[in-house]
Amino acid sequence: MVRDSFYTPTVLADKLINFAIKKDFNSVADFCVGDGELLRAAKLRWPQIKCTGSDISEDAILKTRQEHPDWELCQMDFLNPDLRLGASILNKQQRYDLILLNPPFSCIGGTIYTVEFEKELFQASKAMKFLVTALQYLEPNGALYAILPTSIAYSQKDKKLWGMLEKKHNLSILEEPKTQYFKGCAPNVILVSVNDFSQTSQFKNITRISLDFQQLAVFRGKISMDQVRPNGGSKYLVHSTNVRNNKIVNLSLKINKPLSEVSGPAILLPRVGKPNPTKICTITKEETYVISDCILAIKTPSIKEARILYRYFIDNWELIENMYKGTGARYITIDKINQFLNLDISDTYNYQRVKAI
Repeated sequence: MVRDSFYTPTVLADKLINFAIKKDFNSVADFCVGDGELLRAAKLRWPQIKCTGSDISEDAILKTRQEHPDWELCQMDFLNPDLRLGASILNKQQRYDLILLNPPFSCIGGTIYTVEFEKELFQASKAMKFLVTALQYLEPNGALYAILPTSIAYSQKDKKLWGMLEKKHNLSILEEPKTQYFKGCAPNVILVSVNDFSQTSQFKNITRISLDFQQLAVFRGKISMDQVRPNGGSKYLVHSTNVRNNKIVNLSLKINKPLSEVSGPAILLPRVGKPNPTKICTITKEETYVISDCILAIKTPSIKEARILYRYFIDNWELIENMYKGTGARYITIDKINQFLNLDISDTYNYQRVKAI
């Protein structure tokens, strides 16, 4: 079984705790405790606080228990309701006035979970299910703080639950850190609070595309221009310099690079460089190109949808332009496009899988 094993860095745990402005908490729980970094940060802030935790990893629990024998810890899969019923830290209707979380981010194969929350069933990502399940064990006047994948705030499957938490429990985005804190992986994360009504979200108007398209897939070219060599191929190479005035122009080089081919219907846009609305274009199903790694393609089911999406991008260019980041050459990531389109991160590779069949 593949499990997330990227524990919370100290600097990020401290950053999260600093948002908890309440002077005193008596008890704190972390249901994916890992090596205990979030609980340690809480203990430093409130020395008298009682620390409780669980984790799916027996090894993690054994190591953390050795380091902190005074903590109440247990090994269990927190998302398994039967195991929760038998867990010592959750018996007798146990509630905590502070919950800290850095839940598992992975959602292999785009898995959609079902979760019951406040007598209503919702579809959710794994991270969202972890969050709302943890809320069952929060004191009515308590607060929850969590490190979550940025995609949870944008994805279609979490949209309904996200909206409900915003409205009823003051779900607030406290910060979207720019630094990559996790070694060995580079997730985009947000810091959030739930049930802390002293907080105000820093991102009230989350950008969500209003079009309800299905089967969209984002694809990045696989060939760098410094690797291009004429090889007598059959497909024209499209680089960012070949898209002008919303058209593909000045094609001259043909190569073979199957893993970098894209066929329409789709829209093409530059991945790097100064954002410019004239650098976006559509291609039809009759067109197939090899695209450089400076080009992104968004595949659509039909040319009609490609043209609607193209027009949406043009008409809302300020939103697109703001997604290009960087202190030098500005760039946009597949993750940002996926978030904007309400796609899940796992959907990024759908197109490659189709090509490989």
